[in-house]
Order: sequence, then C-alpha cells, then structure tokens
Amino acid sequence: MNIRTASCLGGACLLLSSSAAWAADPLGFYVGAGVGDSTLQSSAAPFIPNSVEQHPTGWKLFAGMRPISMFGGELEYVDFGSKSGSSGASSQQASGNAVAAFAVGYLPLPLPILDVYAKVGLGNVRRNLSYTAGGLQPVGLNQTSTDFAYGAGVQVKFGAPALRLEYQGFTTSGGDQSLFSLDFAWNF
Repeated sequence: MNIRTASCLGGACLLLSSSAAWAADPLGFYVGAGVGDSTLQSSAAPFIPNSVEQHPTGWKLFAGMRPISMFGGELEYVDFGSKSGSSGASSQQASGNAVAAFAVGYLPLPLPILDVYAKVGLGNVRRNLSYTAGGLQPVGLNQTSTDFAYGAGVQVKFGAPALRLEYQGFTTSGGDQSLFSLDFAWNF
C-alpha cells in the first residue's frame, strides 16, 4: 500500500467517525478480532452418507461504524477453521470461511458501558468438504454461496477498548455455519 492510498484511507476513516466517538460513550468507527467455537455443517453433499457436523476453533476480523447510538453497520471476515475426522475406513474433512456485511441494532440501555445488540445481513460463505472411503480417491465439494447472516451479542466498553461475547450464524443450503466467539474491539 503506498502512502497516498494509506492517507486517503486514514482520512476517510476520520471523516466517517462521528464526533460522538470521542465522548465518554464512544460511538463511531471500531475494529476488532475474535476467536471461539465454530460449527461446520453439511447435509447437502450427496456423496457423504451422513451429514457432517464439525466443531473446530474459528476466528474473525471485523470493522464497523456506529454513527448513532441505536444503529450501525459492520463488515466481517470469519474463518470457521477446519476439522478432520474418521470412522472405520472412511474419513472426512471440512473447512469454511465467510465475508459478511451486517446492519446492527442496539437496545437502548441505561448503562453506558453495556451494549446488547442483534445483527442481520448477507454473507458470502465458502465451504470445502472432502470424503474418502475404503482408501479410494477422495471426493470433494467446494461451494460458495451468498446466504442470510444473523447474530446477537453483548458488549462491555472500557472507554476505547471493549469485550464482546457474540453468536453469529449463516444459513446455507447444507446447514448452518456458525461461530460463538469472545471478541476484542477498539473504538475510535
């Protein structure tokens, strides 16, 4: 990234941040990361005799904007992780990730350090599955789809830093992909 691009991005972030972001109850631009337990499901793979449900460790990166106290928007990258398993002569591996955009709504609470929120949006979800039986060549499924995304969480703010506990899911044709995470956010 050259200096001109970095300057433009930095200036845009400052312009997009509301003046309320500097108040005791920071609103405005925020970034963060989280880690937690994800669920990878697939029941739409015809070559796999049973549905697959794996629970690997997942992680995410997010950036958002909260220009008014009750509403905001968020962009996210979620990695659901990967998991392998075997049963007898067969083995399975699943992995997935998503890029999502959310509209976020916050409950009006009397405690300025606490937020309870819900979010809805769309996610571009990519799932990879492979199945091997009896030592034969593995059969794979790679799917990418745009699906409904949803989530809910609670956030405790300590000035600029905040901790969030959040559940989010993506409704795909082969089963829901989800992440239950502990997140760290920084409000600007």
